[in-house]
Amino acid sequence: MDDADALAGLRLLVAGGDLAAVQVAQGRLAALGADATALAGDVEALARAAIAAPPAAIIAVDATEAQLRDRLDPFDLKQGPPVIGLRAIAAADEELGTVAAGRLRAVIGQRGLRARQAELEAALAAQALTRRRDAAAAQEELLQRLLRAAGYRDDNTHEHTQRVGHLAAMLARESGLGDRMVYLVREAAPLHDIGKIAIPDSILLKPGKLSDEEYEVVKTHALLGARVLTGADSELLEVAERIVRHHHERWDGGGYPDALGGEDIPAVARIAAVADVFDVLVHERPYKDSWSVEAAAEEIRKGSGTQFDPAVVEAFEALGPDGWRSDAEPG
Repeated sequence: MDDADALAGLRLLVAGGDLAAVQVAQGRLAALGADATALAGDVEALARAAIAAPPAAIIAVDATEAQLRDRLDPFDLKQGPPVIGLRAIAAADEELGTVAAGRLRAVIGQRGLRARQAELEAALAAQALTRRRDAAAAQEELLQRLLRAAGYRDDNTHEHTQRVGHLAAMLARESGLGDRMVYLVREAAPLHDIGKIAIPDSILLKPGKLSDEEYEVVKTHALLGARVLTGADSELLEVAERIVRHHHERWDGGGYPDALGGEDIPAVARIAAVADVFDVLVHERPYKDSWSVEAAAEEIRKGSGTQFDPAVVEAFEALGPDGWRSDAEPG
């Protein structure tokens, strides 16, 4: 390659505080084929010029190099034209020739590659975010379809599932769970009995007491519902799966389906258990009359340490009658 073509096509700004030194460097770079503009002055003026018409690179001939970097890219985001010190491409005793031109092109090329990599990473991140949003929308639609499918099984309305979700969310907040988990509990707890879709109406809606065999069939709803949700790539459905599978476990280990006890039971399931039992007690079912709010609350108290997590019962007590009676729909 001819020396005059070594930097052909490159538009450079040669900057510094010493006009004579800037002009010498500008002349040598122009001789190598660059479209080089010499500009001397203070850092602010040089920065304004670089911003107004960004060159491929800024060649700083003196101490303005660091100052220009700080002014043009204060957070080191590798944005804007690179600021390259003259001595980074040609030592003091070295001619500013084709070797220096090769170094300069390499530095500019590396900066360009980093910029394109950053743009690609940003594009991929945006695509991933879009996919996550699309997945979240699909999961929300799935959740609503599951709720509609399950909502008319136990009490012939969808209200039980919504009340359980509302009370479970209040218990979650009272128990000290963060906003994100309170939201997840609110959305997931209504699915607690999704497995009852598979239970025959002749058993599920039977008036009076179930036989031992019928009760064993009803108990399968915890595992059946969990299987519907297992393996979902969704935090919401993962929380729902824990609630569905374990909301009939007991603090003393006497529940089902896994006979877990104490803190081995997922916290969200311990919370949903109290909300579910209380709502069932205070509302009429085919197999039972409704209880008064205070009678149902007393039953929850009696279950502390045996059926229920004592800490969740404390949270239930802290809500008080106004919280227990709330049938508010989700906000």
